[in-house]
Amino acid sequence: MNGATADRVRDVTLGLGLIGIGRPWPTPDAPVCPAEQARALLDRAVALGIRFFDTAAAYGRSEAVLGEYLRDLPVGRRDDLLIATKCGETWPAPVGPPDHSLGALETSFERSRELLGRVDLLQLHKCTVDDLRDERLLAWFEGLRASGEVGAVGVSVSSEEALRAALDIAVFDTVQFPANSASTGLTAVFAEAERAHLPLLNRPMASGAIAGTGNPFAFHRAAFQRAVVLTGTTKVGHLEANTAAFAAATAAATATAAAATEQDRWMTTTETRRR
Repeated sequence: MNGATADRVRDVTLGLGLIGIGRPWPTPDAPVCPAEQARALLDRAVALGIRFFDTAAAYGRSEAVLGEYLRDLPVGRRDDLLIATKCGETWPAPVGPPDHSLGALETSFERSRELLGRVDLLQLHKCTVDDLRDERLLAWFEGLRASGEVGAVGVSVSSEEALRAALDIAVFDTVQFPANSASTGLTAVFAEAERAHLPLLNRPMASGAIAGTGNPFAFHRAAFQRAVVLTGTTKVGHLEANTAAFAAATAAATATAAAATEQDRWMTTTETRRR
């Protein structure tokens, strides 16, 4: 991320994806999360130390629900949070590809800003390689950041080709993509590129496919030095369980790193004594 915003994400941390508070999720026929339940979820997330929240214009009422919650927070508490949203797709989704024309993006951003009050990170939803070749689109995102209208800009991708292209462009501060132990291709692309973009990792449990098969967050702690892992839920109990699992994975990674450091120190000391 840009400037002081970048310094606020220094490690692998847990964030909350908010598709479920605005539209039917995780299946199209699921009920929409009630407002009281959404507010309780947000309250508990903040109490648990989560500071990164990811929404989108395509998430139904998610931006509106989050914006109402943010307006009720004390100014100091709101400033502790990082609010990310996405433009470029609407819901219900129209037939055909998302509209990434500048006019559509500008309209989407203005609505997001009106609903949220302030946008810390604006991302292009479902970004493609063709989008990343559009100089006018890139200039628009760069201009938003330069003007201070947003704190940082990024893209959300789902293909290895789009991720490679995004990482080769200095305009963007963040890249969002699926990352889990069942699907490691995009993670490998990010590692190989060795770029400074902050990765935002969605589908950490592969949409539930690897839930109950060990600690899924151990993968993220091992594969990334700095990232936001976006867990998604509408239930406080599920959020608490995920937060506890993430904390356990963090503790295990810290212990492993400490043991490796101690081993290196012992080997260095032993080698020195032999000389």
